[in-house]
Amino acid sequence: MSVRSIDAVRSGLVRSMIAATVLGLSACAPAANPPPTLPPPTAAPTLPVAAAPTLAPTTVPPVIAAVPLPTIGTAVWTPAARTKTTGCVSQAGLPDPACTPGAIDPRVTLATTAATICTSGYTATVRPPVALTDRIKTEEMAAYGLQGQPPSGYELDHLISLELGGAPQDVANLWPQPWTGDTNAHQKDAVETHLKREVCNGAVSLADAQRMIATDWLAVYRAQRLTPAP
Repeated sequence: MSVRSIDAVRSGLVRSMIAATVLGLSACAPAANPPPTLPPPTAAPTLPVAAAPTLAPTTVPPVIAAVPLPTIGTAVWTPAARTKTTGCVSQAGLPDPACTPGAIDPRVTLATTAATICTSGYTATVRPPVALTDRIKTEEMAAYGLQGQPPSGYELDHLISLELGGAPQDVANLWPQPWTGDTNAHQKDAVETHLKREVCNGAVSLADAQRMIATDWLAVYRAQRLTPAP
């Protein structure tokens, strides 16, 4: 073998040995550590949400229909007009309704009772003078056919009394009433006092009291079992 051939063989052997050494070293080298496995991310702790405060249910009060308060006669009663001036006839102790239907003083109303009829001494401030009432008394006694009778035996009566807001000087509200007999002025005076008390106490309306005394004061006297006034 020539020297060149021997050198070529040696070179090949060397390269083979180097390659083998490299492979051996590669085989002996520790394997590369795999990348660390991280634990799955932990979800952030969920804080408890405070429950919304429970409000007590709102109770809506039931709608109650307004109950009207009792009223004592707000209406106004109006007597009939006077249609006769002569030939008047008293009927069972009551005046002739055509001659003496009654009349009302417009100053006395439901709104003014406290300052008028329910005030002590009020009637003295509206009572007509004797000179006027004496003249009317004479005229009304003639209208009722009582000529020749002593005037002292009769009272010139306000059918709707001044205590109940009767008109002081209206002839339609004035008539001659006897002081004595089965039905007389003392009995009617008791009715006047009774009804005035009822009106001022709020038990009877002014209009009702005026109507009752004008249309049938005797019915009130008997129903209430009153006794004659002095």
